[in-house]
Amino acid sequence: MKRTVALIFLPLFLLGLASVSLADEVTLKPSGEGQWAILDSGGQEIGTLAKVEEGAYSILPKGGQYIGIVRSDGNLQMTGRHPTMSPSQAQLYLDVLEAIKTLK
Repeated sequence: MKRTVALIFLPLFLLGLASVSLADEVTLKPSGEGQWAILDSGGQEIGTLAKVEEGAYSILPKGGQYIGIVRSDGNLQMTGRHPTMSPSQAQLYLDVLEAIKTLK
């Protein structure tokens, strides 16, 4: 029984490690007063980060739909009555959240 469980979880564990290692890290490049270009690991611009107030930043993916405002506590304030987020937008939010820490 233990062997079967181990054989089931081993591929899942390896897949999880691979997905973490393949994730793109983003960097922020200043592009104006209180604005930064969000760059992927290849240096391509994937969006814009803009300071809206002290400790709060808005995220706008390039060619995409406005995501929302990241607050100083890390919470994301989304717009709309029933906001939804695609997996790529969620990953961008998490990557930008880590990149914002370098601004402080």
